[in-house]
Amino acid sequence: MTKLKSYRPFITQNFLWEFPSHFKLKEASEFLKMSIANTTGFISHTAKSTMRDTSIYWFIRDKRTKKIVAVIAIENVDNASGKLSIQLSDDLNDADKTEIAQRLIMFVKDQIKLDTLKFATLDSVIQENFTKNGYNISNKELKRS
Repeated sequence: MTKLKSYRPFITQNFLWEFPSHFKLKEASEFLKMSIANTTGFISHTAKSTMRDTSIYWFIRDKRTKKIVAVIAIENVDNASGKLSIQLSDDLNDADKTEIAQRLIMFVKDQIKLDTLKFATLDSVIQENFTKNGYNISNKELKRS
């Protein structure tokens, strides 16, 4: 079984990927646009789910601005599938999104070997990177060919 809790931090050229519990509550609350109480509940849920190895969550900090610019979740990881959720800051440009997508693809494809990712919405740059890396898209699902 994959030990999701061991996949942190990730460091790329411009970003640091870390579990939500490693961020200041006020900073997380502001990014999520949630009350402190709701943010506390969210962070508690992410920690429990990650420790159970059923889901993994990261806040992504821009090393240049020191701000949280994204939250990524891969939930319900089971039998080479999971549910992908990505919330990106409006401040990210296409090059930033590509850098994030490439690290995410490496994780899901090569490290935890997920063949299917369901999603509700997906940024076009992220989607394009997945399709360029062997995933087909249909009916709110990325499936590795």
